Amino acid sequence: MEESARISRGNVLDITTLDARNYDALVIPGGFGAAKNLSDFATKGENMEVDKDVAKVLKDFYNHNKVIGMTCISPILAAKVFKGTPLCMTMGGVKGDKWPYAGAS
Repeated sequence: MEESARISRGNVLDITTLDARNYDALVIPGGFGAAKNLSDFATKGENMEVDKDVAKVLKDFYNHNKVIGMTCISPILAAKVFKGTPLCMTMGGVKGDKWPYAGAS
């Protein structure tokens, strides 16, 4: 947390204190952190679970009709949390086995 605060040059707050009503949008960057730290997709693939606090935040923003922006692999979090919900979602544009993580799509 201290290193994150230093890098962002600000205070880092516990995710459990995040309230969607206080923000216009949620942006979750991609990369291995989303697959390994915000979920266990990196090790469990399609049998993954999303961190319960991350899932709660996603649902909070969705329920308050807030924008949720996600890049790279992070849309996999929303796909899991909102499975069965009619959402418009994209994840990459490459089709076929040439892309190393094509199975994620």
